[in-house]
Amino acid sequence: MTVPALRPFRVEIPQAALADLENRLRGALWPDELPAEYGVTNERVRALAEYWLEKFDWRAFEARLNAYPQFVTEIDGEEIHFLHVRSSRADATPLVLTHGWPGSIVEYLDVIGPLTEPASAGEPAFHLVIPSLPGFGFSGPTRSAGWGTRRTAAAWAELMSRLGYEKYGAVGNDGGSMISPEIGRLVPEKVVGVHVTQLFSFPSGDPAEMADLSEADQAALAHLQWFSENMFSFNILHSQQPHTLAFALTDSPLGLLAWNAQLFGEHLDPEFVVANVALYWLTRTGGSSIRFYYENAKATSHPEGPTTVPTALAMFAGDFQSIRRFAERDHANIVSWNSYDVTSNSGGPRDAAGHYAAHEATEVLVADIRKFFARLHRGTAWPLLESAHEALRSVLAGVTDWAAPTPCTEWNVTQVLQHAAGDQLGYAAAITGTGGPDFNPFAPSGTLPTPPAEFLEPTLSAASSAFATVPVGAAAVPTPLPQGALPAEVAVGAAALDAAVHAWDIAVATGQKSPLTPELAAELLPVARQLAEPLRGFAYAPALEASPSDNAAATLLRYLGRNPEWKA
Repeated sequence: MTVPALRPFRVEIPQAALADLENRLRGALWPDELPAEYGVTNERVRALAEYWLEKFDWRAFEARLNAYPQFVTEIDGEEIHFLHVRSSRADATPLVLTHGWPGSIVEYLDVIGPLTEPASAGEPAFHLVIPSLPGFGFSGPTRSAGWGTRRTAAAWAELMSRLGYEKYGAVGNDGGSMISPEIGRLVPEKVVGVHVTQLFSFPSGDPAEMADLSEADQAALAHLQWFSENMFSFNILHSQQPHTLAFALTDSPLGLLAWNAQLFGEHLDPEFVVANVALYWLTRTGGSSIRFYYENAKATSHPEGPTTVPTALAMFAGDFQSIRRFAERDHANIVSWNSYDVTSNSGGPRDAAGHYAAHEATEVLVADIRKFFARLHRGTAWPLLESAHEALRSVLAGVTDWAAPTPCTEWNVTQVLQHAAGDQLGYAAAITGTGGPDFNPFAPSGTLPTPPAEFLEPTLSAASSAFATVPVGAAAVPTPLPQGALPAEVAVGAAALDAAVHAWDIAVATGQKSPLTPELAAELLPVARQLAEPLRGFAYAPALEASPSDNAAATLLRYLGRNPEWKA
């Protein structure tokens, strides 16, 4: 079978189409003014329409798109448009970046430069493939039905294969956060990692899933309920009668602007909003784009079992708040879970600040993507340490009271974090002979110089980098412990034990699910038995009596003198 060609593409919208657009906007009929609880306001739409008419320069935006290499190719009966921007670096990792609705390829224009040509040679570089979803922009209007998550994921796998990429990562936002994990499910041997800004996992109905949810998770569910009751009409209509709405979206640029603007927060710059809407209008894809929801709602087959490809979440406050307990049910290999707050310019609960993170928080998202894929590319000879570090990272987002008491006598949550970070720096310093904490980890002040995640991350990176220099099987690795040098496996285990147990301290102090899983605890218990006795009274209290019902985590905690049933 002959593979369809990859054909170069340039955006060239006829001037007559731009003139028609201007006439329609100037002659638009306006509804009566109503308060915001009725929907997008006249004031909001009028401001965007005026910007579109008076300030937005399509030709300048067109030139911006045409500055990047673009192509089209036929996949599964539809013409697919994509940007393909290769890095100059030979070691670059290919990534396919997928947008959602009402976004477009415009979402990812700001990350192209930083990801393909990073300023430092020490930062990872990427070849980028940024397709327009079938039925969106220059990949539409679609002529065939069935273009939901799974069919699109299969098309993206085919596209990456045609481009010669046999190993690549998948990055997504919104609809792309559904498609990207599915690519990993379809071709796990090719997808090195999946990075998304939402993990759309919801309660299954099992009452056990709802037991002991943290305050942060309960707040996330409450926000989801609010969104469902106040903002979900678009999803219902798209899922049930997309073609009924398509007449208005195809005939009226004002109607398209108002409908799409409901999911573009008021804090966003009008240039970004209008560029996305104009792309839909000038390609006549307002109607075909919303069929994505219908196809997913009417799908008759659904994936079974969790995804297994390494997965990362970069979650932004104001946007959909993923809940790890549910996400881990659907994704078995979540290795990075970070939460960021970029809501300083938020316009309120309807704004979903951070949803378009690639545009709103470009540096933050780029850094998270780099860190995740660098870790996968670098790999590690010490997965136990990485698991323990991830356990410590994972609990920070769920902390609502940094002064809460903890199982560590006389220390609050902030002090435990300081101590844990200082210990990791201590291991790094012992191995490298340089650095070390500039504070006393055993007399933590309870005041951090930077936000908690920013404070912790460099300390974990320092320890990881130091241990990366330690050969497997090394007989004597320097440590800050009284025992001094230890075999490599024991030294690494000691650092991992410290991080994991303090992650448990923070989790139970703040009402979160314990990140100290039985599997992780089972790996740490032999290390603890080699280390704990000389440290009794210094780092660990006397061992507590075991209980017949203890799992591996409880056994480990009792052995280290911690009560697994501790409550604040």
